[in-house]
Amino acid sequence: MKPPYTSRQGQFMAFIHQYTTLHGRPPAEAELVKFFHVSPPSVHQMIVTLERRNLIKRTPGQARSIRLTFPPEKLPPLPGASASAGIQPPVRQSEGQQSTDTEAALLHLGKVQIEDLFAHNDRSPLDDSEFIPLLDTLIESFARAGLGALAVTNLRRHACGVYHRYCQEAAPESTFAANLELMFRFLRGSNRTLWLRSM
Repeated sequence: MKPPYTSRQGQFMAFIHQYTTLHGRPPAEAELVKFFHVSPPSVHQMIVTLERRNLIKRTPGQARSIRLTFPPEKLPPLPGASASAGIQPPVRQSEGQQSTDTEAALLHLGKVQIEDLFAHNDRSPLDDSEFIPLLDTLIESFARAGLGALAVTNLRRHACGVYHRYCQEAAPESTFAANLELMFRFLRGSNRTLWLRSM
């Protein structure tokens, strides 16, 4: 039986479900823009279309109010592919393949969230003693959501690279090793050990 949504609409709904499950709140349209690599008007049009087709509901005037009305178990898996590559409709996949697709999507979402957190901190700076533990908590939330150890390590490495990039913007002569040493100073105990092992 054909689902009541297009392949593309299914991918947007799958992202909304994954994001809401992981973060306990629906995504903002800006997060859909970043994940699917499309323009804000394209995302807004998709949200309007999904709402018009009664696949989602929103509360007028309230941010992050998207709610799925379609059962999440009937959604397609969310591949970790970019929109420019075209997200294909899912074919029958084995349990292992669905797990791989979900992990790739979570990894991609994690990297988007890390970039967003750094960008927000760039606009409204926190002291590193507050920011680095917040970053660690974000990454740990992906581990608790079921992201595998290797992918969590990949997120930590990505965060270290982004931290280094921002440090170099402020102090071009800084080295990767010196910036990591600075970053790791704000991690305590077993968390610091996990980050050190990821490098």
